[in-house]
Amino acid sequence: MMAVPVTVTGATVEPGAPMRLFPTRIGGGVDAPGRQYDVAPDGRFLINTELDTAAAPITLLQNWTPPEP
Repeated sequence: MMAVPVTVTGATVEPGAPMRLFPTRIGGGVDAPGRQYDVAPDGRFLINTELDTAAAPITLLQNWTPPEP
């Protein structure tokens, strides 16, 4: 995610140098259709970010039947 400072003087708009805010997983090898982030009406946003450490694996159980009592 990047940010760019913008200076407005009268009718002139001057963008500054882009700055990296934090690493994300947007684009570049992500095979997810559509936007990979969302912005709430109050300006807060939800986005995929890269973790500093490895996450624990997830175990998915399918077609599990509980044992009879």
